[in-house]
Amino acid sequence: MRNLVIAKRYAKALFNLALDGGWVGQYGRELDGFVQLLGELPDFADAVQNPLYPEAARKALFYSVADKAEMTPIMKSFINLLIEKKRVQHIGDIADYYHKLIDDHDNVARAQLKAATQLDEPVIQEIAQTLENMTGKKIVVEFQLDPTLIGGVVAQIGDLVLDGSVRRQLLNFKETLKRGALG
Repeated sequence: MRNLVIAKRYAKALFNLALDGGWVGQYGRELDGFVQLLGELPDFADAVQNPLYPEAARKALFYSVADKAEMTPIMKSFINLLIEKKRVQHIGDIADYYHKLIDDHDNVARAQLKAATQLDEPVIQEIAQTLENMTGKKIVVEFQLDPTLIGGVVAQIGDLVLDGSVRRQLLNFKETLKRGALG
């Protein structure tokens, strides 16, 4: 829980700076690039995140990489601050929440769509349009095959789950039969 509070605080601060300067997309890409770099180079990640190394050495290493990556000055300062405050290990959560802030600002919602078989793009777009009409937001669909479904689709947007699967319909039918037999 504390990690999420930390991530939100830093992400909001960076997002507000980005809004003021018109750098929202750029900072998002730079955050993603740094997170990816930490994932691909575990020795670098350890050297930058591990408080056992002197802070000056961690900063020097970071700045040499940041210069090669042509990071913006604000992003360099932001990650430098994370290193100083021993918060750089939260950079992945910060990036995730930063992207959520972008979506909220742009009135975008992400929907996870699951089906037992591959759906054609026009079908996915039709479902996205229906979800847009329901939510009033632009929907970005992330499709996933789910062989555990018998048929139909399940869509999830945040906490909202729309279950149109055959399994759910059978369970509903079963409950209806039980109520009918008891009543």
